[in-house]
Amino acid sequence: MIREFVDTAYLEDFVAGLSRSTGLAVAIYASQGGLLAMSEPASDYARQSGCWPSSLPRPIPLTRLAVDDPPASVAFIRAADAFIVVAPIYLRTESIGWIAVGEYRDGNHPPARGSALEALWAEMPLLSRGPDSHASRTARWASRLLSNRCRQEARLNDTAQNLSSIGDIAELLSGEQHLQRILDRIVTEAARVMDCPYASLRLYDEATDELRIKAAHQLSDEYAGRAADTRAENPIDDEALKGRTVYIEDAREDPRIKFPEEARRLGIVSGLTVGILYHGRPIGVIRVYTNRRRRFRPEQRNLMRALAAQAATAIVNAQLLDDRLRAAQVERDIELAGNLQARMVRVTPPAHERIEAALVFEPSWHVSGDFCDFFRRPNGDLIAAIADVVGHGVHASLLMTYVRGAMRATITSAPESEDLGDILTRLNRQICEETQSAEFVTLLVVAVDAEASALRFANAGHEPPLILRGVKKTIRPMDGGIVMGIMPEEVYETHTVPLHPNDFVLLYTDGLIESMNFQQDLFGRERLRDSLVRYGALRPETALKNILWDIRRFVGLAELTDDLTMVAMRVNGDAAESFEAGAPETAPATLTDGGRQ
Repeated sequence: MIREFVDTAYLEDFVAGLSRSTGLAVAIYASQGGLLAMSEPASDYARQSGCWPSSLPRPIPLTRLAVDDPPASVAFIRAADAFIVVAPIYLRTESIGWIAVGEYRDGNHPPARGSALEALWAEMPLLSRGPDSHASRTARWASRLLSNRCRQEARLNDTAQNLSSIGDIAELLSGEQHLQRILDRIVTEAARVMDCPYASLRLYDEATDELRIKAAHQLSDEYAGRAADTRAENPIDDEALKGRTVYIEDAREDPRIKFPEEARRLGIVSGLTVGILYHGRPIGVIRVYTNRRRRFRPEQRNLMRALAAQAATAIVNAQLLDDRLRAAQVERDIELAGNLQARMVRVTPPAHERIEAALVFEPSWHVSGDFCDFFRRPNGDLIAAIADVVGHGVHASLLMTYVRGAMRATITSAPESEDLGDILTRLNRQICEETQSAEFVTLLVVAVDAEASALRFANAGHEPPLILRGVKKTIRPMDGGIVMGIMPEEVYETHTVPLHPNDFVLLYTDGLIESMNFQQDLFGRERLRDSLVRYGALRPETALKNILWDIRRFVGLAELTDDLTMVAMRVNGDAAESFEAGAPETAPATLTDGGRQ
């Protein structure tokens, strides 16, 4: 095993140099006892007898010495009536080879009397078994020297292997984008590079302060499916999330372990836990476990920290990708919902003998809190509605869908004799019952009779209708009740405004008048009136498109922050011929004639 760290040439140079400096013969043996390198014999007896063995006996009988520095044991090996002193070469706690020095004689073991080797044997130094003998000190010193050299080489090998492992892991994780597959690979690689049978990974949820097992290697499904723990309940993971490496010597006895009986059942003994941190932000923890008591070396702890750093980057990138994919899916779903909503709102107005109608519906996002609608009642009335629910986004669009459905059901089921105010009163009670206090809606409902002689309307906190009469005169009926969804006892009234031939009725949401440019100026009611006067002689569809372009030109490159919804109705020229011919006016109105309102 020593050959894994130093080559034969080094061993040969080492024994030759040590032999020259000490005057002793020196040999190095492998951990299993085979000869690896040897100097020239130091005595004539050894040269004549060939006493140096080609392999050491097994087992090697070590003798404990009264010394403080390692190695604390040596062996006195007899070979052909001579003795050599053998010391183990350790790497950490494992013997990786042997170094032997000699040759020595022992008075209790002379060669056969009268033999040719007897005189040569007597010339060898006498063996001393004490710790301070020349042989013991030389063997132990050489053992330490070789141990240190092998330890350095082992560290270099470990570093190179760890760097290679981290590179392999980084390459492995960088090629994967699916979060769960990344987590599974992390625990598999952690177990492999740490040479541990078990590993687990917990992800940390900052919102709940909980850690939940998301991946496990060679652990039971029961273990992997355990409920989440809070940081306060798990001091080991809490320490790891603070950036510390936590060592568990024996999980069966450690008071920090929450379920020691489970550790005993699964055979978990020692463990190492490191936090997965991304720029200091806790992401989770990695744990590796052994099935026997084990110490983790500093380089192994560094390897775990490096693995956790790679894992943090891979996990965060996968989570970001996951978030982007989910956001893209939500965006697609919302876009589809917006298309559906637009189809619901952008209906073709029903035909009316004396009214030409059109609408514009321009959401500021995929989905909208605005809506408009048309109905034709059996008695010939044309009903138009426009509404704006509170807020923006998905919540507002869902509330809008509910209110629109409730309104259609209420209007279509109402008797022809029920006026618009009563319809809104019933609808308001329903909305108050079904929604929360902060969910309210403004709604304007208007009705034009079959002869187009009058405009009836009921207003729940919405912008009032704007009526263009003639070339420049505009009428803005001001009456109405509060917004719907707040006070269930609110009673709404119906109001009437007579209509003249060629009157142009405009319904709109507040997104028009609240559109803002970069100078923070509002488009406002005055600009809206000017646009209506400018385009009021055109067909309703064309007029609405031109008003919309006026708003866009005013806003410029500034972002539209609210939905734009408009409904236009024009009384045909062959309708009732005079103001007096229409129904009596019951709604107070602001009249303007060429000037600002």
